[in-house]
Amino acid sequence: MRFLLVNYGSIGEQTLLNEIRKNGVWDVVEGSDDCLYMAECNEYDWLFLTNTIKGRPALDLCRELRANGVEVPIVYLTPYPTSEEKVIFLNSGADIYLSSSAGIDELHAELMVVLRRVSAAKPDDTVQFKGFNLNLTRRLLFYGEQGVPLSKKEYDLVEHFSLNAGKVLTSELLLEHNWESGVETYSNTLVVHIRNLRVKFKKYTAEEVIETKRGRGYILLA
Repeated sequence: MRFLLVNYGSIGEQTLLNEIRKNGVWDVVEGSDDCLYMAECNEYDWLFLTNTIKGRPALDLCRELRANGVEVPIVYLTPYPTSEEKVIFLNSGADIYLSSSAGIDELHAELMVVLRRVSAAKPDDTVQFKGFNLNLTRRLLFYGEQGVPLSKKEYDLVEHFSLNAGKVLTSELLLEHNWESGVETYSNTLVVHIRNLRVKFKKYTAEEVIETKRGRGYILLA
């Protein structure tokens, strides 16, 4: 999963965020303008706002993100939570309003509430391709009744491919979505991971699952 954190200065939520940051790839920006730009240019699974942001206040930023059509779930963390402010944020497009001193279990429970709501709005939480079934809730891949073992990074790639089946995804887009910004990735990192996925897929089917489009990128064949 990919996250965007908007925070300027000292991160009072460090303990809480360090725990959740273990579960995905994170980009961090300090200001509202950078947030709007990053949210427009990248695909995020969660967006975290704090009470210390350069530029527009978090509430105004939340409203502008929704006005711009950004649909990613928004979490607002504040050291000074109030019932009145919570109502305003939730009515302005935030999905979760939480104290920055909350425990990781409470944050995780709140995240699960949002995910269940999103899943309930969809026909199901399974993506199918070439005889494979990817369970997005359980983060597991199956071929028929057989479980297909995947590393965390392999799962992230398969999920990204499956949610964009039939679309050509460039190497740059795949690297940006699945590896942290600023972290050096060798030129063959993506190639190695896709090769490993192809090897695993071939254990279950003779059909080509991920096709290379020379000079353009990769495509998952539905």
